[in-house]
Amino acid sequence: MMSEYVAVSFLTAIAGCGEIREKMKIASKSSIRVVVVDDHPLVRIAMSNSIQEHSSMTLVAMCKSSEELLPVLANEAIDVLVLDYILGNSTETDGLQLIKQIRAHYPKLRILMYSAIESPALVQVVLKAGVKGYIGKSCEPEELMDAVIKVAGGKRVLSRDLQYALDKFSVNEKSMQEYVAPREDNDKRDIDALIRDLSPRENEVVRCYLEGMSIQEIAIKFNRSRKTVSGQKQGALRKLGLKSDLELFRFRDFWLKN
Repeated sequence: MMSEYVAVSFLTAIAGCGEIREKMKIASKSSIRVVVVDDHPLVRIAMSNSIQEHSSMTLVAMCKSSEELLPVLANEAIDVLVLDYILGNSTETDGLQLIKQIRAHYPKLRILMYSAIESPALVQVVLKAGVKGYIGKSCEPEELMDAVIKVAGGKRVLSRDLQYALDKFSVNEKSMQEYVAPREDNDKRDIDALIRDLSPRENEVVRCYLEGMSIQEIAIKFNRSRKTVSGQKQGALRKLGLKSDLELFRFRDFWLKN
């Protein structure tokens, strides 16, 4: 579904690229000012078309990386940031850390995640970090535009499928937390010390895994093989003295706060 949308938008965009650049220079004060951040050119073009055709929106900028985004945020008044969670290469800021960085400097900016990762665990984490909405890339373009409008108005937005998955995940998460007995406070200090003993690569793999990314998605993000990433995750579990994902899950909130 998404591929058809991108292909059609790409063909229609070729003839109008010049118009897009001109329109981006003219930002109506009454419209919703939007910045799009995605490392895939075709996705940026498709989203550009949809926003440019919407009378209540102005596309201020399209960025392919956090490096391009930060100067835009510093120099432009933005209402909604449409942000992909994974931005290409391994030098990119971790998705959750980027959200926290943006929220710290621009607390009034409303962030709408637009990602191919439709994991309820990740949705839960980014909502806690201050994101206003989360839409999967499998959605229709009309749903994305509607989400931008709602987020601009201060509403929390989730696609229907993600809301259902999140509700189901929350029930399962509660069951898991009840199944795993809580540890004493000194055990939290112990795990904090163990985390510091992990290598940078083990740390980033476990962090991404706890945020809801799959081994394959982590491998793509850091340009490593699936086998390498799986090995780094298992190595981290051994160093932490953990035997399963269930035990690792217990420390998720503690880990992601650090």
